[in-house]
Amino acid sequence: MTGHLSAPWWREAVLYQIYPRSFADSNGDGIGDLPGITSRLDHVARLGADAIWLSPFYPSPQADFGYDISDYEDVDPVYGTLDDFDAMVAAAHERDVRVVIDIVMNHTSDQHPWFLESRSDRTNPKRDWYIWADPAPDGGPPNNWLSAFERCGTAWQLDSLTGQYYLHSFTPGQPDLNWRNPDVHAAMHKVWQFWLDRGVDGFRIDVAHRLMKDPQLRDNPPEVAHARRHFTHPVVRQRNLDLPEVHDVLRDMRVVLDGYGDRFALGEVPISDDARLATYFGGDGMQTAFHIAFWEQPWDAQAFRKCVDGLLAATQADALPTYALSTHDIPRPVSRYGVEHAPVAAMMLLTLRGLACVYYGEEIGMADAPPALEQDVDGRDGQRTPMQWDATGGFTTGTPWLPLAADQHVVNVDAQGDDPGSLLNLYRRLIAYRRGSEDLLRGDYVSLDSPAEVYAYRRGDLLVALNFADHPVAFDAPGRAAGRVELSTRVDREGVVSLRPLELDAFEGVVLRLSVEDAADAPAPEAAP
Repeated sequence: MTGHLSAPWWREAVLYQIYPRSFADSNGDGIGDLPGITSRLDHVARLGADAIWLSPFYPSPQADFGYDISDYEDVDPVYGTLDDFDAMVAAAHERDVRVVIDIVMNHTSDQHPWFLESRSDRTNPKRDWYIWADPAPDGGPPNNWLSAFERCGTAWQLDSLTGQYYLHSFTPGQPDLNWRNPDVHAAMHKVWQFWLDRGVDGFRIDVAHRLMKDPQLRDNPPEVAHARRHFTHPVVRQRNLDLPEVHDVLRDMRVVLDGYGDRFALGEVPISDDARLATYFGGDGMQTAFHIAFWEQPWDAQAFRKCVDGLLAATQADALPTYALSTHDIPRPVSRYGVEHAPVAAMMLLTLRGLACVYYGEEIGMADAPPALEQDVDGRDGQRTPMQWDATGGFTTGTPWLPLAADQHVVNVDAQGDDPGSLLNLYRRLIAYRRGSEDLLRGDYVSLDSPAEVYAYRRGDLLVALNFADHPVAFDAPGRAAGRVELSTRVDREGVVSLRPLELDAFEGVVLRLSVEDAADAPAPEAAP
């Protein structure tokens, strides 16, 4: 592999998340698959993404849409075969696109052979591969820990065969592995090696902060007993997640990764406390982690500024977080914020200091399309609808597993491909510029004072100014008197513009080069027609 993939490639990466079930269907059964992904890799390459991140494609009973894995070393037949996977990796690498796969290490499916052995008998050698405990004196769950899913209530499931409870941080079909057992470490080493040997370039680690639990299985204190995810408390901590020992696990897995060269690990760490989140990446564990709070912000310039500033202030100097506007779990930005905000959101995502992750369809402005109640099996199906390739859908020749959005005839790749003003072509321009910009790839980030409606920051010699408001805003940008337009969400904005004041149209974002002559007669920008 050549070109822009020089090591360490991940520090400069734009990732493109693909939900395999919904990207492209090659055989007409209505469900996306690996050959379908292979057939659409030219779109990813033209977009400019450095890597694809695939949500789970492993064999699974689908209790949690693939995050309940029954075999770590195979492909679910609905998605294809290992040969299809190898062909996809080869085709991606031919296009200088890396392949990152989801890995779920906190739990398996209750149909995984490891768990079937574990529950078969209390004396089975794999009994201690999972977390088992006797009932409380009243016959109820061993402690007060809760499932992350409110619908599941307690995090414990009574097993009638052996009379003990097993821990499940999510659904009862997802029993938690016991990472205090060295045999579990060894088994997961082999899983990583299996995929790395097949050419995988990295892993996205699901709920990385949950891998260790209190060995005494003590109750969570009353102050945090109600919490289903990480709960920030000045003194009291939860006992079923974010334990210090989890970092030992991540360091152990990093050793495996480092044995394969420039591979990397991206963590899903749903912790909104900046100081705690910062301990999970940039050191000798995972290289990067999602900035979860970023996609939880309202459409407010200063909220995003505070969110980004807070984490970067807490991280090590060379540590890089990963930013995303949505994922398979998070409603799409067009649905949260409105389609008119999508260009500014894209410019923000792709100009911050860190990795960027684009969720499939985000680049064309796809919105959530919640299915009818009788078709919605997960509650998150609305943000997982099939990719919109052309006016007829282009996803499948059969009946799609979820209905496509009603706007598919206008919001699709074909409709936007040749339109210079389209969102798709804005994404292409942003990613291409980012790839060639030393300032965006390696420049420092400094947030700047600005009106409440504007999020402004320096990236090296570049000024990024984003107007979140539905009306024009003018302000005196600090520093030089003029700047040259490098990029704008307006296709007609170009040339040298005054920075005193800098005038931004409604919902406009600009990237300006500051190393131009300070010219007293620099043209003042005109409002958009």
